[in-house]
Amino acid sequence: MQVTILKYDPTRDAEPHYKTYEVPWKKHMTVLEAIVYIHEKHEPVAFDYSCRGRVCGRCALMLNGEPAMACFTHVKNQRNTLEPLRGFPVIRDFIVDKSKVHDAIGRILTRVIEKPVTDRDKILAPMDPVLARKIGAIEWCCRCLSCVAACPVINEKKDQEKFIGPAGIVATALRYYDPFDEADRVSEAVQNGLFECIQCGRCNEVCPADEIEHLKIYAELRKVAKERGLKPKKK
Repeated sequence: MQVTILKYDPTRDAEPHYKTYEVPWKKHMTVLEAIVYIHEKHEPVAFDYSCRGRVCGRCALMLNGEPAMACFTHVKNQRNTLEPLRGFPVIRDFIVDKSKVHDAIGRILTRVIEKPVTDRDKILAPMDPVLARKIGAIEWCCRCLSCVAACPVINEKKDQEKFIGPAGIVATALRYYDPFDEADRVSEAVQNGLFECIQCGRCNEVCPADEIEHLKIYAELRKVAKERGLKPKKK
């Protein structure tokens, strides 16, 4: 099997360049296993991983032009091209700088509580099952940012600065569903480009967490925003 990697080491390379390696293929071989083989048998490759089970989100990259999680995506016995995750500054090989988006998501996920809840009965009260399922689904998000790499609004439209991206909207929804959070998360979602989304569904297609229903989340937030008169007027 041939594996072509877009390599880049800023300490010695003027530009990124492709390099092809021979890798012995085996059934159920993952992209990560192919990279490890190249790293150990051919030459060093800068890459990142930890959990090997779609939990940490660190191994996301581009496989034949599509975002993929290297740890559990199987590689076919064909010529495969691996590139760093699209849309992020490359540090070296597959290592990219996700800090801008991760920092924004971190700020969103900060729970806003004006007055701490001290009522023990309220704290221990069972959560509404429907709400619990929505929160539980979103918590599968591993912040791999594959959705951001696939989003045409982020990567193709000139007004991309208006849209925080799918991962940011999903994080906002998590706090919107949070019964203890007191911030106006619907207004926050609108300010972060909720209505910039074109509802193409690419985020759903590439997300490794099948539990997350991106379009349903966006639709619910949009519905509430419209009811409150928060939908931006077209210019």
